[in-house]
Amino acid sequence: MEYPKAHPWTLKKLGFLKKYLPAFVKATQKALSRHYVDGFAGPGYNQQTDGSLVEGSPLLAIQHPQFTSFFFVEENRSSYTELERNLRERDPGLRGIHLYRGDFNFLVDNILQQIHPRAPTLFFLDPFGLELRWTTVEKIAGREKADIFILISSSGANRARKNHPHTLDEFFGDASWQNVRQKPGQSWFEAFTEAYRDRMRGLGLNGTGLVTVARNSNNAPMHVLAFHSKNKIALQIANAVFSRIETDPVQPGLRFGE
Repeated sequence: MEYPKAHPWTLKKLGFLKKYLPAFVKATQKALSRHYVDGFAGPGYNQQTDGSLVEGSPLLAIQHPQFTSFFFVEENRSSYTELERNLRERDPGLRGIHLYRGDFNFLVDNILQQIHPRAPTLFFLDPFGLELRWTTVEKIAGREKADIFILISSSGANRARKNHPHTLDEFFGDASWQNVRQKPGQSWFEAFTEAYRDRMRGLGLNGTGLVTVARNSNNAPMHVLAFHSKNKIALQIANAVFSRIETDPVQPGLRFGE
């Protein structure tokens, strides 16, 4: 199959994961168990413009056997089949690996029931658009220890704002996104992202001050890659990782006041 393109922001996103995963494992070494949940896993690889392949989030995650279990969800049939094949190449027995084909929003309850309520868990939520529902985020936020790495799509938000406002209602949690006000020099999407992250803080999921932003040729934000957690140490680690990968002056990150 043709793998998803490895855009510059894809590489930055995966770069964050490469650095955060070992830090997460080290920070939770005293826990009885730790878990990794990938809600929109993809086929396992991304393809660069020269044709070479880059390991996607599932293949990066399983390189850390300290995780008690991995939960990978992929709705697309061909991507799911390819993901299973790529995972079995690494571990034929799929030890500790749970694979699901379907909508993460409908599978999250089943997954959470399999994880001890107090076990440190990293949720990697990287949908193509606005497939992640707020009710799903609320369920995750009910856990005592949850780290969430999340993608917020500008193209998805702007399209839904004009044509499918109900989709934004489900993503944001209600219709209050319509009352978002822009600060001077701030795009609507930046204001929307800030409002969304404020809502996450309302669930007890505090966010990093710096987030990674994918920008187009006009320097307009396309995606925001943000991190939220209930744990102060996790936020410190994530902020440090963001600072290390945000070195491109052409694609600067965004800073948000806490």
